[in-house]
Order: sequence, then C-alpha cells, then structure tokens
Amino acid sequence: MTGPRQTIVTRRKERVAGIWTNVASRTFVNVPSYLAIFANQPFDKIANAEILRRQQIGIDNVLLPQQIGPDLGDPGQSDTFRANFVRLKTEHKLYIQTTNGVTLLTPTVFRADVPLPAETMIGNYDVEVEVFADGAQVARGTSAFELIKVGFEQFVANAAHDHGVLYGLATAMMAIMTGWFASVVFRKD
Repeated sequence: MTGPRQTIVTRRKERVAGIWTNVASRTFVNVPSYLAIFANQPFDKIANAEILRRQQIGIDNVLLPQQIGPDLGDPGQSDTFRANFVRLKTEHKLYIQTTNGVTLLTPTVFRADVPLPAETMIGNYDVEVEVFADGAQVARGTSAFELIKVGFEQFVANAAHDHGVLYGLATAMMAIMTGWFASVVFRKD
C-alpha cells in the first residue's frame, strides 16, 4: 500500500567549528509518503531475490528515486541517505514491512490490518495485492481509498487555511485567556 507521493529533502549534519551545520543534502523525488508491505510468510519463501527486486517487494527493493546532481536514480540499499531516510520513515511508522501481516481466512479470502499513524498524509492511497505460488506471481489486483478529515478536525483545518488571520487571532486569544485563567486559579494569596 502506498500513500500520496511527495518530494522530500534530506540533510546530513556535521559539527563544523563547534556549530552543527548541514554539509550535504539529497532530494528524494516522488516517493511514497506512506508505504506498507504485508505478507503471510518471509519474503525469501515467497519468491527468489530477482523476482522480489523486479516486482519491488520489500522495502529494500522499492525504488526511492533521488536527485543526485543533474541525474535521477536510486543508488540502492548501500546509500547512507537512503538507509537513513528509510530508518526515519520506519521509526515514525510511515514505512512498514511485516511478514505476518496477512491472515488467510479461506483459500480465497484474506485479512490485513493496516495501521495509519497520526502523521499519515491526507490523500489517495493505492493498494496492490499480489498472489504468488511456487515462486511465481499467479494473480494481481489493485484498489484504492481516500483518507480524509471529517468533523471538528476538518472545521479547524478549513478555518486555518481559509481564514488564516482570524484563526491566528483566535488561537492567540485562547492562549492569553488560558494564561489568565491559570494565574487566577493558582494565585497564592
């Protein structure tokens, strides 16, 4: 399952003359904001390494194109920018890979629980299902869904976007009133 695509700039910091500064950067172009790969057994038992690489099964095999000078490409798993990008996305639970995430209910029906953290982007999500037997792909299907905000969250998001000045004034007034209320409640007289 892949989420909306985005372009992200990653930076590597180093200490230079006692100050932490950005010394190098890399732009990941059109990469999934959310990536979840589920299977019912270890990937090496599903198919051989070449088929997994070609079908982009597993986070290590998914292409994450980077802008490297004038060129665009994926330097592979050994690239430190790619490894750290995947590590950070995994820590935030935006890139997930599990080999026990699919439960076969019957020979033709399965179930997979997909966790969506709070940081997950709003937008269209593509779901791709691939069925393998004896190391070869025997079936494939696609689907999609849209993740949206509703209720009070949507009202606040619309207010912040459509009426930025009023939203800013309202939040500033709420902060002032909260501070005043706290000073009254916790006053030591």
